[in-house]
Amino acid sequence: MLLMLLGTLGVVMSAAGWLSYRAGLQEAGEMFDARLVQSTRVLVSLVDEPLSELNAYPGEPIVLRGWHGEAQGVGEALAFDDGHAYENKLAFQVWDTKQRLLLRSDSAPTTPLAVAEPGFSDVVIEGARWRTFTLRSSNGRWFQSAELADIRQELATDIAGGTLLPLLLALPLMALVIWWSVALATRSLRGLSMEIGQRHPERLVPLDPADVPREAQGLVSAINGLLQRLDVALARERNFVADAAHELRTPISALKVHADNARHAIDEQDRVQSQELLGISIERVERLASQLLSLSRAESLGGARAHSRLDLDALVRTEMEELRPLAERKNQEIQLTLEGAQLWGDEFALGLLVRNLIENALRYTPAGGVIEVRTSSTGTHAVLTVEDSGPGIPEDERERVFDRFYRRLGGGSDGSGLGLAIAAEAVTAHGGRIHLGGAARLGGLVARVELPLDT
Repeated sequence: MLLMLLGTLGVVMSAAGWLSYRAGLQEAGEMFDARLVQSTRVLVSLVDEPLSELNAYPGEPIVLRGWHGEAQGVGEALAFDDGHAYENKLAFQVWDTKQRLLLRSDSAPTTPLAVAEPGFSDVVIEGARWRTFTLRSSNGRWFQSAELADIRQELATDIAGGTLLPLLLALPLMALVIWWSVALATRSLRGLSMEIGQRHPERLVPLDPADVPREAQGLVSAINGLLQRLDVALARERNFVADAAHELRTPISALKVHADNARHAIDEQDRVQSQELLGISIERVERLASQLLSLSRAESLGGARAHSRLDLDALVRTEMEELRPLAERKNQEIQLTLEGAQLWGDEFALGLLVRNLIENALRYTPAGGVIEVRTSSTGTHAVLTVEDSGPGIPEDERERVFDRFYRRLGGGSDGSGLGLAIAAEAVTAHGGRIHLGGAARLGGLVARVELPLDT
């Protein structure tokens, strides 16, 4: 920032100096042109008539001597009682009608300063540039005044230098003030950066915005929001890992026991029984691991909104085909009533929702029971209803069953307690609602899910 500001100031001052030089050169040109005209007119009024009174012209022109000497400096250093150091940069000539030189200053050459035409002209004489003005008197004589062009350039340079020099001299002071201002303004930001850089990854408390400049308040607020979301996500992950480790410990231990029993079986009957129990334990561990991964995926969705159009009826049919072997094994009847519900959502998350609701109903409904799955639309919400003829859930436990790993005592199933938790996470991710109640027609549990159509 400091280099950018100083660089900008340097460019601006350079441009200002150049513009001042150009403006000074123009103003000097206008002023000196006016002075040339005035000097020429004064010369005409002073010498034109006296020259007419001369009966004969001398062989040599009259030469007017000016001040000669060495002088350096500006202003009063160039002015003396008997002249000025710039006299040798000014010149004049008088020519008669026969182009004979009658009068000149000693700073003027013996050749014409310009062609014999009235007006201004720029000429180069002996390598020096001159600005000239020519005027013809009523007696036909040519009066010419001239000045070296470097007078104008020197004046323009003095004007530009007088404008730019104070700024250049003030530049170091300006740099110091800018550096101090920038350092003061960014001191709190440097402290904030140091605090973030040295903070422990587990310390996710919000940053203190008290000493932060107003321009950075939005940044600090965004960082605090991110820290809060990270804290929630990490807490969720820690709880998930702890719960998963706890839940996996028992089935894995049972798996080891059944494997040892099968290996050390005394007779064929014990070996077959241990192998059957081993297979059941493997299926349970496999299902638990699958549900843990599904729960992690559902939780990772958070409040994210998907943007794909889904047919809820087709999703229900797909999940039902995968779960049909479970229903056939228990000789259960599945009734589908699909009324064309469509919505925006995440296909994976909604698939988890449908699968876990139906699978829960199949597992907890006794053999030969009935499960009814319905879809409908209310105009603002897509509705999924899963009703069964199972034992149902007491009213005082209908909220707790959404907790992870919660299993009802005497529920009649060896589930992991994750099915409804996964369903609740998917519903939350889509901004919907899930409600458990008693099934009036089938006598078991009814799960009703409402999902916004524009999610």
